[in-house]
Amino acid sequence: MKIVLVGAGRMGQEIARRLAEEGHDITVIDTDTDCLEEISTGVDAMVLYGNGADYTVLTEAGVGEADLLIAVTSDDSVNMLCCLTGKKLGVSNTVARVRTMEYFRQMVFLKDELGLSLVLNPEQAAASEISRILRFPSAAKVESFAKGRAEMVEFTLAPESPLCGLRLVKLRDKYASNLLICAVEHDGRVIIPKGDFVLSAGDVLHVVGPSAEMSAFFKSVGSYKRSVRDVMILGGGRISLYLGSALLDAGIRVRIIERSEEHCEIIKGFLPRAEILLGDGTNPKVLEEEGIRTTDAFVALTGSDQNNIITSMFAARSGAGKVITKVNDDCFRRMVDSHKLDSFVTPKNIAADNIVTYVRAMQNSIDASGIESLHEIADGKAEALEFSIKRPADYLGIPLKSLRIRRDTLLAAIIRGNECIIPGGNDCVKLHDSVIAVTTKFGMQQFDDIFEE
Repeated sequence: MKIVLVGAGRMGQEIARRLAEEGHDITVIDTDTDCLEEISTGVDAMVLYGNGADYTVLTEAGVGEADLLIAVTSDDSVNMLCCLTGKKLGVSNTVARVRTMEYFRQMVFLKDELGLSLVLNPEQAAASEISRILRFPSAAKVESFAKGRAEMVEFTLAPESPLCGLRLVKLRDKYASNLLICAVEHDGRVIIPKGDFVLSAGDVLHVVGPSAEMSAFFKSVGSYKRSVRDVMILGGGRISLYLGSALLDAGIRVRIIERSEEHCEIIKGFLPRAEILLGDGTNPKVLEEEGIRTTDAFVALTGSDQNNIITSMFAARSGAGKVITKVNDDCFRRMVDSHKLDSFVTPKNIAADNIVTYVRAMQNSIDASGIESLHEIADGKAEALEFSIKRPADYLGIPLKSLRIRRDTLLAAIIRGNECIIPGGNDCVKLHDSVIAVTTKFGMQQFDDIFEE
């Protein structure tokens, strides 16, 4: 596909990288020469200097012949203008990054009026991911599928866990659990495990199943952390506003520490039920005075990766029940893995997942068994894909044990109505099912791709 991408910042660079790896023809537009240089040296993409909202620049980029226009600059108005101009020049599909809460509240209207195919709000998406993690504080990461009917959680196996030394085939019998360990990070490798795989301390497990059974599972294996009723948030940016609103609606106490007095007043206007604390949250004394040692959860959401990491490490040492850290640069996450900060949120990666999902869906007809959602897991070494089965096919109604499924792929769950099925060899896929597959093969576009050629 020919794709024009306006905006070469951190998010634009991640989106360009992911789409180029998918084999698409990418042209990136920006006025920042340094960002364009970074893309041109690290990504297989064309770069064009200029204002992406300018008619002549978009024309030079060939937007009229493009299949998709994506606008992800830091300015919402510019992004929407880019898409409007692109539509006038003939591109059918447009995606705009919209971060401002006032704009986002009007998205149904604006999407229709501007003809947007997709609206990206990375901050709101990041807040949703944090909310899911706080529902399962024992997990490092939580992905949702089929409108919440199935979830995938990630957690690290502690040395004292009763799961250590367990052969996977024994898991369901021993814990009477309707869950499946669908991927394991072991000694730097990602393994799609079979029944004879033996779990070891330090393994990072990815477990899929009905959300209602996750808490019971963590309790049974001794990894349960108390429910979150009190959350301390460091930084009062957009993610904090979205997250604070969701937590307050769930009846959770919210305290936000913000160093700017002016910004504190703005936050109070958006979140009148939250406790807004004026102070420097990077100062350990301030955190201790505000109750870091007794809070159920601490979420670091400042604009500085370094501050987020340092304060999170302090919160973890101080006894905060759950610690979640926002990072914008993936290298920081890799540097601090050894410090046991297990829950990270990276907005640009979430946005890239959404874009790749949308692009792959575009490549399939509307009635195909195509991708509904996509999540990179295992630090980008594997994918979890949700497929929607919308048309008759030869594989429907045939027991899974009789199908030639790829060795690098595992069919992890079948969602049928409100039921989440962890499939065995005698189960089969039916029309209108949603199916979750986990794979180390990248680039799958439809359900047929899980089978051997």
